[in-house]
Amino acid sequence: MCSFQRTADFGSAGWVTGVALAFGFAITALAYSIGHVSGGHINCAVTLGLVIAGACPVVDGLVIVCGQILGSLFGAGLLAGVFSKKMDATGALGSNAFSPGFGAGNVFIGECLMTFLLFFVVAECALRKRLDFNPKIFMDGVGFNPPIAIGFAVFLAHMVLIPVDGCSINPTRSFGPLVVASMRGLPKGSTHWENFPVFFFAPMIGASIAGLYYRLTKTSRGDNS
Repeated sequence: MCSFQRTADFGSAGWVTGVALAFGFAITALAYSIGHVSGGHINCAVTLGLVIAGACPVVDGLVIVCGQILGSLFGAGLLAGVFSKKMDATGALGSNAFSPGFGAGNVFIGECLMTFLLFFVVAECALRKRLDFNPKIFMDGVGFNPPIAIGFAVFLAHMVLIPVDGCSINPTRSFGPLVVASMRGLPKGSTHWENFPVFFFAPMIGASIAGLYYRLTKTSRGDNS
């Protein structure tokens, strides 16, 4: 019981840091694991940014997003199997919602900015060509290490946004848990679905702006296209 109470201590700095690290490490591990298979998008906002940046064909992007949605639903189902409704300290499988004192405008700006940060790091570390010491050699971003920088970006976003709204920066991450939590009953007075449009549009806009920035600033020296 003591352990459960600690994990539910949403206001503590240690809890925020622990959750942020968990997300950052998870994205790093997954990006290394499946990056060579599908690009390791994991996030439909990142997929949209890559399509806009010209680094992912539209059809491929649609297929990847379908996989992300199915993965989000399946993962949320597994989470529900681990945490019963009684033991779910969040009441909704960690679905995103506005924290007290924060309005839609605050959350929208935060989600938009942090998703911009995430895709900016993705683009600069995984897409942008870098001229190394040998002028005849071009490398993609930081070579084999983009997942590390991307994981740090995810960590930073969660450190900022967990106290604000639980941190989404990924509409598919927000969607799956909310659907599964709704199937077994959301808390009384829940505003999760009313809040959801912000968690969809803000990350998509942030990633789109970052994707457009990358596309407009690509050089003729071999950036991915």
